[in-house]
Amino acid sequence: MKNKDSQKIKVLHLSRWYPNRYDPMPGLFIQRHAEAVSKYCDVGVVYVHAVEYAGQTQRYELQLEQINGVPTALVYYKNPCKNFFLIGKLIKVYRFYKANKIGIRAINTELEQIDLIHVHILTRLGVIALFNKVFRNVPYVISEHWSRYLPLTNEFKGGFRKWATRVVVKHASAVTTVTQNLADAMQNHGLKNPNYKVLANVVTDDFLKFQKNEKPGGAKTTFIHVSCFEDKSKNISGLLHVILSLSKKRNDFILKLVGDGMDFEFLKQYAIDLGLDNKTVEFIGLLEGKELVNQMATADVMVVFSNYENFPVVINESFALGIPVIATRVGGISEFVNKKNGILLEAGNQIELENLLSSYLDGELQFDGKMIMKKARQQFSPDEIGKEMYNLYLKALN
Repeated sequence: MKNKDSQKIKVLHLSRWYPNRYDPMPGLFIQRHAEAVSKYCDVGVVYVHAVEYAGQTQRYELQLEQINGVPTALVYYKNPCKNFFLIGKLIKVYRFYKANKIGIRAINTELEQIDLIHVHILTRLGVIALFNKVFRNVPYVISEHWSRYLPLTNEFKGGFRKWATRVVVKHASAVTTVTQNLADAMQNHGLKNPNYKVLANVVTDDFLKFQKNEKPGGAKTTFIHVSCFEDKSKNISGLLHVILSLSKKRNDFILKLVGDGMDFEFLKQYAIDLGLDNKTVEFIGLLEGKELVNQMATADVMVVFSNYENFPVVINESFALGIPVIATRVGGISEFVNKKNGILLEAGNQIELENLLSSYLDGELQFDGKMIMKKARQQFSPDEIGKEMYNLYLKALN
């Protein structure tokens, strides 16, 4: 599998989330970051995944492959039996680190050396990076994507976890977040580093090169929602209530729901229980690549009605297709969504969302799709984001 240039910087990406055999959705944005920067340096990825005994025959299973030109080590390891209590937790931690060791050894063989480590999501992977810096003089950078630091979620807890995270962040060469909002939240928790940087999510070539056709006259307006179908944060149930209320007043629109996840079947049944038929709400399911692009390109507006959020990549993708976004003012969304490319509303305000959707249907809200598309394709391209990451690596190594 080795085909790397010995003169290039060799970067190991350690990722807490990543597409895997059980779910192709988690960490797609991380995969895109790795692929974007692989244009400028040699990159390898390690991701480990705990599996219940029933689904895993080996204690550790290494799956090493080239994914879009990036050598990727996926290591699946057995989850200890839950009735072991404290011992079970210790075994799980041990296996997590051993699985990472197996993956790192495989990628180190592929790259022939590792000059720098890029950690995606703290804290345990950061400990591995810190160990390598202290004992092997390998610097590391961090990209944090988790919304647990935000006041609304308040999930960053535990004295030891906080202490360890502060140490890991302090010794990183740089810390990137997808929004300034998340960077501020991390620093408010005492996670200090002089080199915080906002690094946007990447939009793939499938979106950047797509040529959108004009919609035929007389067609219904299409609202679309794309997510991982986790209702606690995404508030899809609230969106369905808004659509129900709007459908009682007019029938010139349809809502398409794209994606899959833990609450998909529940929400599909919930829509039926509300009395919403497939002429008003269509559950598309999981789409990827060109199929996702083709579906999103049929939409007039992307709707994000989240209770809390960092910054979903579907907003970047919508902009790249020239689609405006109606979204809640949570997380870092307001850093990207403005009056030129969409409109913001308060989280959970169903009346406000219904009024905005009605205003769009009545032609009172209008946007310049070509302008939205042009700016997004410059701002979120793999070339642009890849260069930013590469420059970050150069600074870390110097």
